[in-house]
Amino acid sequence: MQIVSALFMDNVDFRREYDGGPTKIDITGAYFSTAVSGAFPAHLTPHLLVLLRAEDEAARAGTLVVTFCKEGTDDEVGRHSSPVMIQAPGKFFYQLVRPELTFDEPGTIEARCVITETGSAVTTPLTVLQ
Repeated sequence: MQIVSALFMDNVDFRREYDGGPTKIDITGAYFSTAVSGAFPAHLTPHLLVLLRAEDEAARAGTLVVTFCKEGTDDEVGRHSSPVMIQAPGKFFYQLVRPELTFDEPGTIEARCVITETGSAVTTPLTVLQ
């Protein structure tokens, strides 16, 4: 199993141009930074979309672990772990992760996404501004 991408976003929709046709993914409001209104500490629950792919039959099952750490450190501020099963090889799957993150001050948190069985990994930053 491979991670294709991981992205903070506002909304995702899936559609087909015709019955039985290929699936299109409409992602809206993709972002790598956001501003908080009010004082710190700020509590955020962003949507992280992780797209996955099974390259063959043996790669259909895996475990997605997302660790949220302060940028440049191993200081963990959140964690998500979930089993993933992709229905058909060569097909794509998505996992939505919605962490509860607390920012004591402006700064950046990295979402470190890993498939434990294969080591496939992607890091996506989220910077919070005031």
